[in-house]
Amino acid sequence: MKSFFTLFCCLSILTLASCGGWTEERKKTITDKCDADLYDCNCFLQKTMETFPEPDQYNTTLENEGANQQKVDTYWKSLEGCMK
Repeated sequence: MKSFFTLFCCLSILTLASCGGWTEERKKTITDKCDADLYDCNCFLQKTMETFPEPDQYNTTLENEGANQQKVDTYWKSLEGCMK
């Protein structure tokens, strides 16, 4: 029974770890939003991931800019370093 519980815990942790984070698909979504005429898109992606360690933070913050204005302003300020 103890080994079953250990195996269950390990599988649960692996499943949770693989669900979140910046997957290649999520990175591509951000890169697709980048205006390549204005920004170095690799830098744009990097700054986005630095500002929002979890993709859900990016979505939640930008969906409700009014309540998160300081965080949004800091994000856009960080992107200035990525401008061409």
